[in-house]
Amino acid sequence: MKIINIIAYFKERFPPVHILLFAIVFFTAYSVASYFSIQPIHIGIKELTGVIAAISFFFRLRVFDEVKDLQIDNINHPGRVLQSGRISLKQLFIISAILSVFELLWSYWNGPATMICWLVALGYSILMRYEFFVSSFLKPRLFLYACTHMLIMPLIMLWVWSAYNQNLLHPSLYFLGALSLFGGFCFELARKIHAPDAERSTVDSYSQSIGYKRSIVCVLLFLLGGVFVQYYLLHSIQSHFWAYLTICLLYLLTCLLYAAMVKHPQEKKLRLAELFVSLFMLVSYLSIIIETQLRL
Repeated sequence: MKIINIIAYFKERFPPVHILLFAIVFFTAYSVASYFSIQPIHIGIKELTGVIAAISFFFRLRVFDEVKDLQIDNINHPGRVLQSGRISLKQLFIISAILSVFELLWSYWNGPATMICWLVALGYSILMRYEFFVSSFLKPRLFLYACTHMLIMPLIMLWVWSAYNQNLLHPSLYFLGALSLFGGFCFELARKIHAPDAERSTVDSYSQSIGYKRSIVCVLLFLLGGVFVQYYLLHSIQSHFWAYLTICLLYLLTCLLYAAMVKHPQEKKLRLAELFVSLFMLVSYLSIIIETQLRL
């Protein structure tokens, strides 16, 4: 197992920007849970361990995807680090197993509730790995496939929340889960919408599966759902006006960008729209972190 190949794999399939986003996901759940907790909580070694644990969980999901998509990726992406043989699935599983120790230790450190929530999320992720044992039914139905897989996001939020707030029935926890669900779904949809001249028969896309215009409508509807959920969370933590305004402007700009491509699809602009969707998700999380930390 050569370090240079491991670095190349992470750069290609699990880059630093993704690692940063997963760290932000952790701190979003941490911040909201802390805000509504009786005791003030400060960032320390336990939180840094939690960040590694969260990143590890998402990395294992990536490895599971590599297993599921291996055959089709061998055809579509023969030059990738895994497909070219510079790293193997066995080596990826070893790396994931080593990182998973942080998940186990952090969950045990935070008590039985967190341990149970981790096991629930882990169990669901394993079901995802085996596509709920109905692969032949799910794979042709891309939208339904995404629905079943995106449910992992609220479970991860629940896992992190349970470490800092024992109230698992708190409304903000469910809105936080909904925000992660809407955000993840929007990103998943946006990255798999292509202009007609950029479609490939061997590569799945929502623009092929449910139609180009319908895919855009779905992105904007899920984004709108994210706006409403975000506004509730911002209101619950008594946020300043800038946070509401920023989310609203990002949504309007994304709507305008997609509206311009309904009749005139362009792959380059679709990738720009994907960037705006990612930015919306990132700003949603960061605004919550900033506002809650200012008040702790």
